[in-house]
Amino acid sequence: MKAYPIKKFPVWAFVIVGLGFFTNLAAREELQARLLGQGSHFSTRATKFMISIDSYTSPEEVFKLAEILYKGSYEAFMTAFRGINKGIIRPVGGRGIKINIHAAHSFPTEKGRKITLFMQRQSWDTEAQQRTDHRFTFMVFELNLDKRENGDGKIYEQAKIRLTPQGTIEMESYNSAPLQLWGVSLKK
Repeated sequence: MKAYPIKKFPVWAFVIVGLGFFTNLAAREELQARLLGQGSHFSTRATKFMISIDSYTSPEEVFKLAEILYKGSYEAFMTAFRGINKGIIRPVGGRGIKINIHAAHSFPTEKGRKITLFMQRQSWDTEAQQRTDHRFTFMVFELNLDKRENGDGKIYEQAKIRLTPQGTIEMESYNSAPLQLWGVSLKK
């Protein structure tokens, strides 16, 4: 029996590319969350967020960021960090505002899983007065989901991050009190 490896190659290439495409689609998750209004609006309104995660950050991506940080400058690191797109967060009714997610992790917990999202610090509320500290240049969303994919979370509007030797990103510290998210759920 004759083998025709050249003729079989396109079929294998198609299968590999197709599997990669469908694996990437499977990583996409849509979540929603609510934040009770803050400041003088505390009891009068809630902000709903739609969270679209396209993919999660790999250890290799974190190692590349660490290499840029340690061999280059902080500006080069921030340029590389801003160049990564893992999804977006949109406040519903936020007049076209979108917050780009630059890093995302999902870890199993005893009760379900924890999703951590990292962004460059910015505000979605044009009415809120914020005092900023230039040492805390990131914003972090922590989402805690149970086994039924429902839960709560927190927003840290002014945070510091660190890159770990295990290839993850963690929040090192924060400057402003966290904002409580409720009604966090995976859209099915």
